[in-house]
Amino acid sequence: ACDICGEDMSMSIGIPNGVIEFPGQPAITCLELQLDGAAGLISSTMCDRIPLVANSICGCNPSCSVCGDGKEVDFPDAIVDFPGQAPISCGNLQLNGFIGSIRPDECDQIPDLIDEVCGCDPRTPEPTPEPTPEPTPADTPEPTPEPTNPACDICGE
Repeated sequence: ACDICGEDMSMSIGIPNGVIEFPGQPAITCLELQLDGAAGLISSTMCDRIPLVANSICGCNPSCSVCGDGKEVDFPDAIVDFPGQAPISCGNLQLNGFIGSIRPDECDQIPDLIDEVCGCDPRTPEPTPEPTPEPTPADTPEPTPEPTNPACDICGE
């Protein structure tokens, strides 16, 4: 028997409809390939090579949180660009991680690479404004008394 995810993986296929193409062979789904392996239809030489190909296509890896444990992307439509890879949205990258398409060694490195673009840090809530104090009434000044000047004798009054 041949486990297409690898003998030591003991992982289930996360993407049974994933399609694998081997040179000179018709395309086959991961589920069909696994069934052929279980039926003993895959040679041991070929079986040793299959996990390298099937691993990411069939989702054989453990689930991977691309932002780190317990975190999810805040900006699923943002695009990340890894050298040598096609650009991918943060949401699709996260989905690939959840279904086991990302190898554990790659998964460990991804959070640092996508943190800023995908918004992996828990969002900081907007600060709560200080409550507006109740208005304090201003003290009403005492009225200015009428001038108490003595009458002017010079003016003839």
